[in-house]
Amino acid sequence: MKTKINYNKNIKTFGKTLILGALLSVMTGCEKDLMLEPENNITQTSFYKTELQIQQALSGVYSAMVNSSSRGGFDVNFYLLASEVRSNNFNAISQNGNRDYYAINRFQDTSSTEEMEILWEDAYQLISYANNILARIDDVPFADPATREQYRSETKFLRAYAYFELMRNFGKVPLVDHPVSPEEAASIGRTDLPTLYNFITSEIEASIDGLKNSYDAKNKGRVTKSAAHALLGRIYLTGNGYPLNNASYLQKAKDHLFAVIQVEGQYVTFAANYADLFKSANDNKYHIFEIQHISGGVSQGSYLPSYVSPTFGVADPLYNAQGSLYSSSELGVSQSLINAYETGDLRKNLTIKTQFIAQNGQPDFANYFIKFREANVTLTNRYDWPINFPIIRYEDVLLMYAEVLNNQGNTSAAVPFVNRIRQRAGLTPLSTSISSTDFTTALRKERRVEFAGEGVYWHDLVRWNTAVSVINQAAADLNYNFTITTNDYLYQIPLPQIQVAGYEQNP
Repeated sequence: MKTKINYNKNIKTFGKTLILGALLSVMTGCEKDLMLEPENNITQTSFYKTELQIQQALSGVYSAMVNSSSRGGFDVNFYLLASEVRSNNFNAISQNGNRDYYAINRFQDTSSTEEMEILWEDAYQLISYANNILARIDDVPFADPATREQYRSETKFLRAYAYFELMRNFGKVPLVDHPVSPEEAASIGRTDLPTLYNFITSEIEASIDGLKNSYDAKNKGRVTKSAAHALLGRIYLTGNGYPLNNASYLQKAKDHLFAVIQVEGQYVTFAANYADLFKSANDNKYHIFEIQHISGGVSQGSYLPSYVSPTFGVADPLYNAQGSLYSSSELGVSQSLINAYETGDLRKNLTIKTQFIAQNGQPDFANYFIKFREANVTLTNRYDWPINFPIIRYEDVLLMYAEVLNNQGNTSAAVPFVNRIRQRAGLTPLSTSISSTDFTTALRKERRVEFAGEGVYWHDLVRWNTAVSVINQAAADLNYNFTITTNDYLYQIPLPQIQVAGYEQNP
């Protein structure tokens, strides 16, 4: 069962016109249990008055992560284009028209790159929705005070999560924690990283007690305590790395990651088979926090599978007439990623294909992701794939925890967590006597192939501060005429924000 959400596209983002209408939903049960429809005759002052309206508005915060047709959604924008395509897991072979993926992959993006403006606006849209709820929820009567705290906690988590993604992509960003007028929005400057880290971690820390450990079938997909602990583990481990390099964050990451591991079998599940992780039938079963998608032409499906697969022929079971965006010569998985898989790794053929049957019935060769693409699925358009996108997987928690243990000098204790992942993939386990240096190399390789296509690897390269060496070597191997520096770890602040608010630009 999933939540079907349709949010008001007249609601504008931070720095532009604020909310003009309100969100109204009707409860219809099971796969259609929550649909939001715009009611522009309802104002902000007349909305946010009842428990039901807060519930409806909170659904709007969740829905801000889902695609709005051509805008893609958080999975495409944050995790595919801004992250996966940025890394050497992808190779933009040719440029067909004004495609941002090419500029991002070749480090030719600028402050005018449209995708970066979309990232900024969509994240601040979510933040604006959340701010409106948090500013009003205390004045709304609730039958059970625990429900108010749950909704408040979910909202705080989602707002902090949006800020974390903004920080990872743009560095210093404006911190807005309450509803603001357009004039006030334009006067708010960018906030330094330590302050932003303190804000988002304290917000999520404060949300844990109000969150539930699990939900019934109708509410699957809501933020859980495990999701809060897992995200805090990721945030603290990121802050422990480049550029903040806050040593005090390492133990905090460990504590929160272990809090998730402790509830395995009770509130989190380790999938026995890698293939089970990426089936829409298993949505909300194995992942700790995921973007909710549903097909059926309701603008709540995923766009990502179409983005990562070429337009190929009818003889292929993964083909769908509505389901592909690019030709095989435009955007493909890099040979570098393919070579990173060890012989016998079961994940490889479940993640990447290297050929398809063309329209003429002959094989055509291209490297592309199939991880989120299901066979024999009927779609209404290319934005309609049903599979959820994992923001945080349990496997990420296990590997991050292993990384922390190794960094703390306890390599032997870290090895079993990596071996659990490797053995599921059909690979030989690492020796418990492996050196810390060799373990670091093995762990980083493991993270690359385990999370290929999920937008994890680029941010790993940045926090390890290895992106300069890795990307420059990849560019040299392909005879690309560019090199990067640490200045390229962040994207340029979108030009409209520079023009309206006068922000200083990233180097």
